[in-house]
Amino acid sequence: MSNYVISISREFGSGGRLIGKQLAARLGIPCYDRTLILKTAEKSGLSPDFIARAEERARSRFHMSIAPIGIGAPTMSSHGIPVSHQAFFAQSDVIRELADQGPCVIVGRCSDYVLGDRDNCLKVFIHADLASRVRRCVEEYHIPQDDMERRVVQMDRGRANYYNYYTGHSWGEMRRYDLTINSTTVGVEGAVDLIADMVRHREAQHV
Repeated sequence: MSNYVISISREFGSGGRLIGKQLAARLGIPCYDRTLILKTAEKSGLSPDFIARAEERARSRFHMSIAPIGIGAPTMSSHGIPVSHQAFFAQSDVIRELADQGPCVIVGRCSDYVLGDRDNCLKVFIHADLASRVRRCVEEYHIPQDDMERRVVQMDRGRANYYNYYTGHSWGEMRRYDLTINSTTVGVEGAVDLIADMVRHREAQHV
């Protein structure tokens, strides 16, 4: 498992992005999160704004009533693919290319599904109780607590819509992950410790 990839999915406000960055720093490997939009734009020729808008549409309630498309055809070169889906297919290609290049941490973007058939992909889901997520977001975004609780729930619903629509699976279903962590219980540092330990364990198994 020397060419390992760690996919981190997370509830909004659980600290998943911070955990991914600190984990990558500890392991001495790159971390890709929002930078995937820019890399996807470079690959596809689509503008970053277009890609961001496509993601926003997929997170909207509109998609809750639409059958999922899945990503059985991984490239965007197939005929008949709506332009609005090209961003997702291009982003999936970028995720695969980054995984091929060497060890890395990838945060979000359905990376657990895109790389799900790879033995070298460790799939992690970070969750936390609502109160601690709201508290973290209030401190980070300086938004009043009452409004922040509504936003946290709304963001989670959007992430679920996006994931369910493009993968055909249920976002946060524990059996789809190798490791689920409650960051309320263990904290950011504790989560990094747990994931790093599991990486070392899996590497030892593959020696």
